[in-house]
Amino acid sequence: MVRMDGEKMSKSLGNLVFISDLRKEFDPTAIRLGLLNFHYRDSWEWNNEIMPTASERLETWTRSGEGEGALEAVREHLSNDLNIPAAIEAIDDAASKGDGVSKAALLLGVDTNRP
Repeated sequence: MVRMDGEKMSKSLGNLVFISDLRKEFDPTAIRLGLLNFHYRDSWEWNNEIMPTASERLETWTRSGEGEGALEAVREHLSNDLNIPAAIEAIDDAASKGDGVSKAALLLGVDTNRP
């Protein structure tokens, strides 16, 4: 379940965030990263920091360049109940160390070599 301002996001409450609106301001790949940052089993709260954080993450991963940094760790996390937040953290760690993470990012559907 996704919440916003402490309430369940729902059409009847009118508190939805639409991808079409997000695309006006953010790269679609960053939107993907913003949504992937939460485990599918957990409820989470939408807030205004999600997209700027995701955009910054995408820039960092892209700057890190080509490489297999965190590739095995991401595979392990995905095999462990599809733990995408842990996989993202592994990629963040590798990118912060200067390792290229393009191949690990692709496992999450994130192409860091886009134009």
